[in-house]
Amino acid sequence: MLKYENSFWDNPGPGHLPRYERGPQRLYEKLTQGTNELDELLRFFRDRMSLEEHYAAELRQLSERQLNFEGFGKDEGATMKTAYRGMLSECLALSEAHSNVAMEIQSSLVAPLRRFTHEHRARIVASWKVVDQAIRQASGELVQVERNHRVYTQKAALAEQLRLQEGADSMQPAAERMEFEVKSRASMVTPSDHPLSASSQPASSDRSVEADADADVELQRQLLSGASSARSTKAMLPDVHGSLDVASIVLGNVALTRHEFHVMLQRMQVEVPQHDVRFGILGTFKGLISGESLAGWWCANYPTIVRSEDDAVLVGQSLLDQGYVRFMGRGSQFQSRANAYYQWKRPALEFQSDDENDDDDEPLSERRGHLSQAQSYERARREADEASSIYRDSVQRAEVVRTALEEQLTNYLDTMEAWELNRLMSIKSMLKDYAQISKQPVTAELAISERLDVYEESVKPEQDIQWGIENYGTGRYLPRPVLFRPYGLSVAEFQIFGVPLEEQLLVSHKDAPLFVAKTLSLIRKSSQSMAPEDRYRIWTSRVLLHKIHELRNVVNRSARVTLRQLRTFDVPVVARALVLYLLELPQPLCPEELHGPLRALYSSRSEKSSSDMLKSVAGLLAGMSYAHLKTMQELFKVICGSMADDEDEKRRIGFVHEIGRRLGPVVMRGREAGMGGGRIPELLVVDLIEHYADTLGAVEAERPCKPVPRPATKLPDDVSLHNLTIEAAAAAEAAEAHKPTSSVLPVPRHSRSSGDMAREQQSQRTAATAISGSASPEAAATEDSQTSKRDN
Repeated sequence: MLKYENSFWDNPGPGHLPRYERGPQRLYEKLTQGTNELDELLRFFRDRMSLEEHYAAELRQLSERQLNFEGFGKDEGATMKTAYRGMLSECLALSEAHSNVAMEIQSSLVAPLRRFTHEHRARIVASWKVVDQAIRQASGELVQVERNHRVYTQKAALAEQLRLQEGADSMQPAAERMEFEVKSRASMVTPSDHPLSASSQPASSDRSVEADADADVELQRQLLSGASSARSTKAMLPDVHGSLDVASIVLGNVALTRHEFHVMLQRMQVEVPQHDVRFGILGTFKGLISGESLAGWWCANYPTIVRSEDDAVLVGQSLLDQGYVRFMGRGSQFQSRANAYYQWKRPALEFQSDDENDDDDEPLSERRGHLSQAQSYERARREADEASSIYRDSVQRAEVVRTALEEQLTNYLDTMEAWELNRLMSIKSMLKDYAQISKQPVTAELAISERLDVYEESVKPEQDIQWGIENYGTGRYLPRPVLFRPYGLSVAEFQIFGVPLEEQLLVSHKDAPLFVAKTLSLIRKSSQSMAPEDRYRIWTSRVLLHKIHELRNVVNRSARVTLRQLRTFDVPVVARALVLYLLELPQPLCPEELHGPLRALYSSRSEKSSSDMLKSVAGLLAGMSYAHLKTMQELFKVICGSMADDEDEKRRIGFVHEIGRRLGPVVMRGREAGMGGGRIPELLVVDLIEHYADTLGAVEAERPCKPVPRPATKLPDDVSLHNLTIEAAAAAEAAEAHKPTSSVLPVPRHSRSSGDMAREQQSQRTAATAISGSASPEAAATEDSQTSKRDN
């Protein structure tokens, strides 16, 4: 059965950022229509009370009333509309009813419905204001992520450019070479770096850990850049803008940097029309601007942020509260009226930007860097590190806001469904009361009352809920996570959710991606001693979204996941987290190129035998990539194993169809998160479970590459990055020279072949040996073994 919580989500669309505006807005329009229906029904009862006093003539006129297009006239196919039409048609037969029915209608219907309508509308409007504000806040955080990512990329490119220039021009020692740092995630900090253990260690140990981390980052940067690309990278790096300038001034729902605010003030003082206005005995004031002109200027110049007059009023109120304009009248509220005048105050006229390198007439997005040749690399590296930290913090903050918003939206959708169901049930109850009141007249009205009973019984609130979802729903729940995309590194090294299966397979020592293997292993081990119905509840029980997000936030801090982490959560939470993991994949588990053939195959299912059908399905699944195929095989193998010893055929069949209904839209997730899709995804999942041996079990695939061993993440304690010699740097460059030189820029990790990855790991070990001067092959082998144990 469809639910509001999984039906009013916005299509993520292109890009990396999620969207949330359209679904809640569409639901709010539907709920507003419901209040209009209540108003329409309330007007009907009032009119009916009046018509009872005027007998047949007025009742006949009421029966001819047209349906309101904003109310019942919009619900074609809803049972409530059918009952309402029947109720109108019976008004003609009630023309001979007694006038005392009017008092019953007033006391039993009009007064309760009026009170319920007022409370219902107030609840809906108040809830929508809270949700709309949260959506706006989340949108602002996501926009800030894009801005910080752009600035971070520019700063990183500038640092790289200066490093190459200095290396080509001055040939300074390696200890003085410029470095660029990509900081590790918080969850990847070793126990010695953890804040809880810092108090028990001396200060020298802390400095040694920080030096080791810096040395490791420099080593990775040297290996990724390479001497072979130093000559041509300089010409291909993009131009870099000025220093990082984050939003420091907030006007309503608009966040601006000081330079943007400076440019905005200059434009407003020139472009907003000014007037000379006389104020009685005070005389004439020159250079005044009207609230209407100021609000119109904001709407015209910032249409994507200031989308309505209310948003412009909020911006104007912020200007007024922060002392940039003065209201020439009484009160402290900003008014967007033509006769409300404002005067620029001294802070607005004398406001200066902190950015001394930027032109005042040049917008932030077009500012160019003016770093002289004499500037050192240390400053560029420091700015790149600051930009990286700000970008990462904004990503983490945006993820917190996004997950909190999804939890809030889930609660909001559940609450709205309950309120909508309550509204329909209240209408149903009032229709029943109306039918009882109509039975009070003389015996001639008994036939009318019986027909009204039929109308009342024909109202199906649950059916109307389903109809409303099918006609007004905007899409299924399809989260789009915000990923940390490091400069020159693979996303799979920093997080799990939202990363393609192929990239996760490269860093997994299992046959399947590590998170899939670990979660299914925990489910399989935990369910061995359970009864069949308890095993079924692992996959079918409902779990709150915030509990799933708790598990997600624990394991999504790095590329590693262990059974120890997963055992702290209930098994149903782990199962639902696996489903969320599959939903957040950039590509569905069953690739989109197979959706068309599978739909065509199941559409002609009656024309083929069962064995031919299953062979065709197995043949299509054999065309999937190894990562997707292995993930699907492991998933359905565990599900089939949970039904192995269940002798209750009816219960087993019910579980299979329930799993098909739940996992079908996840496995065959389309590009558009619409409400359609039919039953083909459900039928596919049912066949994969009931005929696992003939479908997925009959497909064999060989892993295209072996897992990439993790490089040493730490240098010896007695070796510092600043102690590198020219010979050590030359050894690292010699190791890097074994790689192909067809590209002048580092190849992203997820796009390299297994051979390139292996050669890169060997180069990293060679460079680490040259740097330390004392590392032996036996020590490197021991460290690889320890890394493998930690992954397990």
